[in-house]
Amino acid sequence: MRLRLRHIRRHLLGWRGASNAKQANPPGRVLANSGDTSSIVETRVLILNADPVFQDRCLAIFDMMERLETRIVRTLSEAVTVLIEENFDGFVVEGETAIATGQATNARQHFPSLKILCLVSHRPDPDQLSLMDQQDIRVVTTNKNARRLQSDINFFVESLGEASMAPSEGIDPCHSLIGNLNQFSAPEILQMSCLSQRSGRFTFKSGRGNSEIYLQHGAVRHAVFGNLEGESAVAEVFRWRQGRFYFEEGIISQEQTVDRPWAHLLIDNLQKLDETLELVSF
Repeated sequence: MRLRLRHIRRHLLGWRGASNAKQANPPGRVLANSGDTSSIVETRVLILNADPVFQDRCLAIFDMMERLETRIVRTLSEAVTVLIEENFDGFVVEGETAIATGQATNARQHFPSLKILCLVSHRPDPDQLSLMDQQDIRVVTTNKNARRLQSDINFFVESLGEASMAPSEGIDPCHSLIGNLNQFSAPEILQMSCLSQRSGRFTFKSGRGNSEIYLQHGAVRHAVFGNLEGESAVAEVFRWRQGRFYFEEGIISQEQTVDRPWAHLLIDNLQKLDETLELVSF
Protein backbone atom coordinates (compact mmCIF):
# COMPACT_ATOMS: atom_id res chain seq x y z
CA MET A 1 0.00 0.00 0.00
CA ARG A 2 2.84 2.39 0.85
CA LEU A 3 4.32 1.86 -2.60
CA ARG A 4 1.03 2.92 -4.20
CA LEU A 5 0.88 6.04 -2.03
CA ARG A 6 4.43 6.99 -2.94
CA HIS A 7 3.60 6.49 -6.61
CA ILE A 8 0.69 8.93 -6.25
CA ARG A 9 2.94 11.44 -4.51
CA ARG A 10 5.56 11.25 -7.26
CA HIS A 11 2.84 11.68 -9.87
CA LEU A 12 1.51 14.76 -8.10
CA LEU A 13 4.94 16.36 -7.88
CA GLY A 14 5.57 15.63 -11.55
CA TRP A 15 2.19 17.00 -12.59
CA ARG A 16 2.74 20.32 -10.83
CA GLY A 17 5.89 20.82 -12.83
CA ALA A 18 4.13 20.05 -16.09
CA SER A 19 0.74 21.58 -15.45
CA ASN A 20 1.34 24.43 -17.85
CA ALA A 21 2.49 22.23 -20.69
CA LYS A 22 0.02 21.58 -23.52
CA GLN A 23 -0.03 18.42 -25.57
CA ALA A 24 -1.20 18.93 -29.11
CA ASN A 25 -1.45 15.21 -29.81
CA PRO A 26 -1.31 12.88 -26.76
CA PRO A 27 0.64 9.63 -27.17
CA GLY A 28 -1.43 6.72 -28.38
CA ARG A 29 -4.09 8.85 -30.05
CA VAL A 30 -4.99 8.15 -33.65
CA LEU A 31 -7.01 10.76 -35.48
CA ALA A 32 -9.14 9.52 -38.36
CA ASN A 33 -8.38 11.27 -41.66
CA SER A 34 -5.48 13.14 -40.02
CA GLY A 35 -4.44 14.49 -43.41
CA ASP A 36 -7.82 16.13 -44.03
CA THR A 37 -8.29 19.11 -41.71
CA SER A 38 -11.91 19.48 -42.82
CA SER A 39 -12.85 16.12 -41.31
CA ILE A 40 -14.82 16.31 -38.07
CA VAL A 41 -14.37 13.51 -35.55
CA GLU A 42 -17.77 12.60 -34.20
CA THR A 43 -17.12 9.41 -32.24
CA ARG A 44 -14.37 8.63 -29.71
CA VAL A 45 -13.40 5.10 -28.68
CA LEU A 46 -10.90 4.05 -26.02
CA ILE A 47 -9.25 0.68 -26.68
CA LEU A 48 -7.57 -1.45 -24.01
CA ASN A 49 -5.05 -3.66 -25.80
CA ALA A 50 -2.42 -5.01 -23.40
CA ASP A 51 -0.13 -6.76 -25.87
CA PRO A 52 -0.86 -6.00 -29.52
CA VAL A 53 0.76 -8.03 -32.26
CA PHE A 54 2.44 -6.37 -35.22
CA GLN A 55 -0.57 -6.86 -37.50
CA ASP A 56 -3.64 -6.49 -35.28
CA ARG A 57 -6.83 -7.20 -37.25
CA CYS A 58 -9.17 -5.34 -34.93
CA LEU A 59 -7.05 -2.21 -34.65
CA ALA A 60 -6.72 -2.16 -38.43
CA ILE A 61 -10.52 -2.18 -38.75
CA PHE A 62 -10.84 0.76 -36.37
CA ASP A 63 -8.12 2.65 -38.25
CA MET A 64 -10.06 2.35 -41.52
CA MET A 65 -13.21 3.95 -40.10
CA GLU A 66 -13.92 7.54 -41.04
CA ARG A 67 -14.85 10.24 -38.53
CA LEU A 68 -13.66 8.07 -35.67
CA GLU A 69 -11.01 8.89 -33.08
CA THR A 70 -9.33 6.07 -31.19
CA ARG A 71 -6.91 6.01 -28.30
CA ILE A 72 -5.04 2.92 -27.11
CA VAL A 73 -4.06 2.14 -23.51
CA ARG A 74 -2.20 -0.87 -22.13
CA THR A 75 -3.59 -1.39 -18.60
CA LEU A 76 -7.00 -1.28 -16.94
CA SER A 77 -5.89 1.34 -14.41
CA GLU A 78 -4.71 3.57 -17.26
CA ALA A 79 -8.04 3.04 -19.02
CA VAL A 80 -10.03 4.08 -15.93
CA THR A 81 -7.85 7.18 -15.52
CA VAL A 82 -8.39 8.22 -19.15
CA LEU A 83 -12.15 7.55 -18.99
CA ILE A 84 -12.41 9.74 -15.91
CA GLU A 85 -10.40 12.58 -17.44
CA GLU A 86 -11.90 12.56 -20.94
CA ASN A 87 -15.20 11.88 -22.70
CA PHE A 88 -15.44 8.71 -24.80
CA ASP A 89 -18.48 7.26 -26.55
CA GLY A 90 -17.34 3.66 -26.17
CA PHE A 91 -14.76 1.41 -24.52
CA VAL A 92 -13.24 -1.64 -26.22
CA VAL A 93 -11.34 -4.39 -24.39
CA GLU A 94 -9.31 -6.73 -26.58
CA GLY A 95 -7.34 -9.76 -25.46
CA GLU A 96 -7.33 -13.34 -24.25
CA THR A 97 -10.83 -14.41 -23.25
CA ALA A 98 -10.48 -14.83 -19.48
CA ILE A 99 -8.45 -11.64 -19.01
CA ALA A 100 -10.50 -9.47 -21.36
CA THR A 101 -13.87 -10.48 -19.91
CA GLY A 102 -12.57 -9.82 -16.40
CA GLN A 103 -11.33 -6.36 -17.39
CA ALA A 104 -14.62 -5.53 -19.10
CA THR A 105 -16.75 -6.51 -16.09
CA ASN A 106 -14.38 -4.58 -13.82
CA ALA A 107 -14.74 -1.46 -15.98
CA ARG A 108 -18.53 -1.80 -15.87
CA GLN A 109 -18.41 -1.35 -12.07
CA HIS A 110 -16.91 2.11 -12.54
CA PHE A 111 -18.87 3.22 -15.60
CA PRO A 112 -22.42 1.81 -15.35
CA SER A 113 -23.75 3.28 -18.59
CA LEU A 114 -20.67 3.35 -20.83
CA LYS A 115 -21.01 1.21 -23.96
CA ILE A 116 -18.45 -1.61 -23.78
CA LEU A 117 -17.28 -4.06 -26.45
CA CYS A 118 -15.21 -7.09 -25.49
CA LEU A 119 -13.12 -8.58 -28.31
CA VAL A 120 -11.99 -12.06 -27.27
CA SER A 121 -10.03 -14.83 -28.93
CA HIS A 122 -12.57 -17.57 -28.11
CA ARG A 123 -16.19 -17.68 -27.03
CA PRO A 124 -16.57 -17.42 -23.20
CA ASP A 125 -18.28 -20.18 -21.25
CA PRO A 126 -22.09 -19.93 -20.80
CA ASP A 127 -21.88 -18.55 -17.24
CA GLN A 128 -19.47 -15.80 -18.29
CA LEU A 129 -21.61 -14.98 -21.34
CA SER A 130 -24.66 -14.68 -19.11
CA LEU A 131 -22.80 -12.30 -16.78
CA MET A 132 -21.65 -10.16 -19.71
CA ASP A 133 -25.19 -10.02 -21.04
CA GLN A 134 -26.53 -8.93 -17.63
CA GLN A 135 -23.97 -6.12 -17.52
CA ASP A 136 -24.79 -5.04 -21.09
CA ILE A 137 -21.31 -5.84 -22.42
CA ARG A 138 -21.22 -6.89 -26.07
CA VAL A 139 -18.93 -9.86 -26.79
CA VAL A 140 -17.38 -10.50 -30.20
CA THR A 141 -14.98 -13.35 -30.98
CA THR A 142 -12.07 -12.49 -33.25
CA ASN A 143 -11.45 -16.01 -34.62
CA LYS A 144 -13.74 -15.46 -37.61
CA ASN A 145 -13.35 -14.27 -41.17
CA ALA A 146 -12.42 -10.64 -41.79
CA ARG A 147 -15.80 -9.65 -43.26
CA ARG A 148 -17.82 -10.89 -40.26
CA LEU A 149 -15.38 -9.34 -37.79
CA GLN A 150 -15.54 -5.99 -39.55
CA SER A 151 -19.34 -6.16 -39.62
CA ASP A 152 -19.53 -6.82 -35.87
CA ILE A 153 -17.15 -3.96 -35.03
CA ASN A 154 -18.96 -1.60 -37.42
CA PHE A 155 -22.26 -2.44 -35.70
CA PHE A 156 -20.82 -1.45 -32.30
CA VAL A 157 -19.33 1.82 -33.57
CA GLU A 158 -22.55 2.76 -35.38
CA SER A 159 -24.49 2.22 -32.14
CA LEU A 160 -22.19 4.76 -30.48
CA GLY A 161 -23.09 7.37 -33.07
CA GLU A 162 -26.79 6.79 -32.49
CA ALA A 163 -26.34 7.17 -28.74
CA SER A 164 -24.39 10.42 -29.11
CA MET A 165 -27.21 11.99 -31.13
CA ALA A 166 -29.89 11.03 -28.61
CA PRO A 167 -30.97 13.83 -26.25
CA SER A 168 -29.62 13.43 -22.72
CA GLU A 169 -31.24 14.39 -19.46
CA GLY A 170 -29.66 14.86 -16.06
CA ILE A 171 -26.14 13.63 -15.41
CA ASP A 172 -24.02 12.37 -18.29
CA PRO A 173 -23.84 8.62 -17.51
CA CYS A 174 -20.16 8.48 -18.42
CA HIS A 175 -19.50 11.00 -15.65
CA SER A 176 -21.33 9.02 -12.95
CA LEU A 177 -18.45 7.30 -11.18
CA ILE A 178 -19.09 4.23 -9.06
CA GLY A 179 -16.49 1.93 -7.57
CA ASN A 180 -14.95 0.02 -4.67
CA LEU A 181 -12.22 1.32 -2.39
CA ASN A 182 -10.46 -2.04 -2.43
CA GLN A 183 -9.80 -1.47 -6.15
CA PHE A 184 -9.08 2.25 -6.21
CA SER A 185 -8.16 4.10 -3.03
CA ALA A 186 -9.68 7.45 -2.09
CA PRO A 187 -6.38 9.31 -2.83
CA GLU A 188 -6.23 7.80 -6.32
CA ILE A 189 -9.85 8.64 -7.12
CA LEU A 190 -9.50 12.18 -5.75
CA GLN A 191 -6.27 12.72 -7.65
CA MET A 192 -7.74 11.67 -11.00
CA SER A 193 -10.87 13.77 -10.48
CA CYS A 194 -8.92 16.89 -9.54
CA LEU A 195 -6.62 16.51 -12.53
CA SER A 196 -9.68 16.38 -14.79
CA GLN A 197 -11.07 19.60 -13.23
CA ARG A 198 -14.30 17.99 -12.04
CA SER A 199 -17.03 19.73 -10.07
CA GLY A 200 -19.43 17.72 -7.96
CA ARG A 201 -19.86 15.59 -4.85
CA PHE A 202 -18.13 12.36 -3.86
CA THR A 203 -19.97 10.13 -1.40
CA PHE A 204 -17.87 7.48 0.36
CA LYS A 205 -19.63 4.68 2.25
CA SER A 206 -18.00 2.17 4.59
CA GLY A 207 -18.59 0.37 7.86
CA ARG A 208 -17.37 3.53 9.62
CA GLY A 209 -20.14 5.64 8.12
CA ASN A 210 -20.65 8.01 5.19
CA SER A 211 -18.45 10.89 4.11
CA GLU A 212 -18.87 13.58 1.46
CA ILE A 213 -16.15 15.46 -0.40
CA TYR A 214 -17.10 18.33 -2.71
CA LEU A 215 -14.99 19.43 -5.66
CA GLN A 216 -15.18 22.65 -7.63
CA HIS A 217 -13.18 22.96 -10.86
CA GLY A 218 -10.64 20.41 -9.66
CA ALA A 219 -10.23 21.84 -6.16
CA VAL A 220 -11.43 20.28 -2.92
CA ARG A 221 -13.89 22.81 -1.51
CA HIS A 222 -15.62 21.04 1.39
CA ALA A 223 -15.46 17.69 3.19
CA VAL A 224 -17.55 16.27 6.02
CA PHE A 225 -17.57 13.03 8.05
CA GLY A 226 -19.72 12.97 11.16
CA ASN A 227 -18.49 15.82 13.34
CA LEU A 228 -15.32 16.25 11.27
CA GLU A 229 -15.04 18.88 8.54
CA GLY A 230 -12.38 20.05 6.14
CA GLU A 231 -8.98 18.38 6.03
CA SER A 232 -9.75 16.19 9.06
CA ALA A 233 -12.64 14.61 7.17
CA VAL A 234 -10.44 14.08 4.09
CA ALA A 235 -7.74 12.44 6.21
CA GLU A 236 -10.32 10.05 7.67
CA VAL A 237 -11.48 8.88 4.23
CA PHE A 238 -7.87 8.36 3.15
CA ARG A 239 -7.57 5.63 5.81
CA TRP A 240 -10.46 3.59 4.46
CA ARG A 241 -9.55 0.38 2.64
CA GLN A 242 -13.05 -1.04 2.27
CA GLY A 243 -16.28 0.53 1.06
CA ARG A 244 -17.83 2.09 -1.99
CA PHE A 245 -17.92 5.51 -3.57
CA TYR A 246 -19.89 7.36 -6.21
CA PHE A 247 -19.64 10.79 -7.78
CA GLU A 248 -22.49 13.14 -8.73
CA GLU A 249 -21.55 15.74 -11.32
CA GLY A 250 -22.42 19.40 -10.78
CA ILE A 251 -23.36 19.39 -7.07
CA ILE A 252 -21.52 22.35 -5.50
CA SER A 253 -21.25 22.99 -1.77
CA GLN A 254 -22.08 26.45 -0.45
CA GLU A 255 -19.69 25.82 2.45
CA GLN A 256 -15.92 25.96 2.08
CA THR A 257 -13.86 24.19 4.73
CA VAL A 258 -10.77 23.42 2.60
CA ASP A 259 -8.59 26.27 1.33
CA ARG A 260 -5.33 24.66 0.25
CA PRO A 261 -4.58 23.44 -3.29
CA TRP A 262 -5.56 19.82 -3.83
CA ALA A 263 -1.97 18.70 -4.53
CA HIS A 264 -0.72 20.04 -1.18
CA LEU A 265 -3.70 18.49 0.56
CA LEU A 266 -3.08 15.06 -0.93
CA ILE A 267 0.67 15.06 -0.35
CA ASP A 268 0.40 16.13 3.31
CA ASN A 269 -2.33 13.60 4.08
CA LEU A 270 -0.43 10.82 2.35
CA GLN A 271 2.63 11.69 4.44
CA LYS A 272 0.56 11.43 7.62
CA LEU A 273 -0.87 8.12 6.44
CA ASP A 274 2.64 6.78 5.75
CA GLU A 275 3.69 7.74 9.27
CA THR A 276 0.62 5.97 10.68
CA LEU A 277 1.43 2.82 8.68
CA GLU A 278 5.01 2.89 9.96
CA LEU A 279 3.75 3.00 13.56
CA VAL A 280 1.41 0.09 12.90
CA SER A 281 4.23 -1.98 11.38
CA PHE A 282 6.28 -1.91 14.60
